[in-house]
Amino acid sequence: MQEWSQRLFPHLTVHAVSSPDAAHPSVTFRFAVQRQHCNGLGNLHGGCTSTLFDFCTSTPLALLARPGFWSYLGVSRTLNTTFLRPAPVGSSVLVECEVVQIGQRLASLRGTMRRESDGVVLATCEHGKVNTDPPVKAKI
Repeated sequence: MQEWSQRLFPHLTVHAVSSPDAAHPSVTFRFAVQRQHCNGLGNLHGGCTSTLFDFCTSTPLALLARPGFWSYLGVSRTLNTTFLRPAPVGSSVLVECEVVQIGQRLASLRGTMRRESDGVVLATCEHGKVNTDPPVKAKI
């Protein structure tokens, strides 16, 4: 694990998980914004927001993974983040992540960051991934 990401994980918890059989399998996280995650204005840094989306939106893939099908969770192809409102230090946010579409090679994921206190949307994310799993060897 990278040193910069180690500062995020102690403040990130799983809030809810959908069934893998759901139309759009999802995982929701809760994140407590700390001073170390903020810019000079005291709001969650854009790079931190994007890092959270990168990690969190990849997680629902684990609900569908099997050998040869997303078991390594793939690599990012695109990560588009739109920042709508600030998340100030001391606030708690929910990061809602869902699988929009998944195929053998490509997956499309969506993330929404909301203020936990009132559900207002703070940022959104579209995340495209490529499957990097090696071929599964046939059993003889």
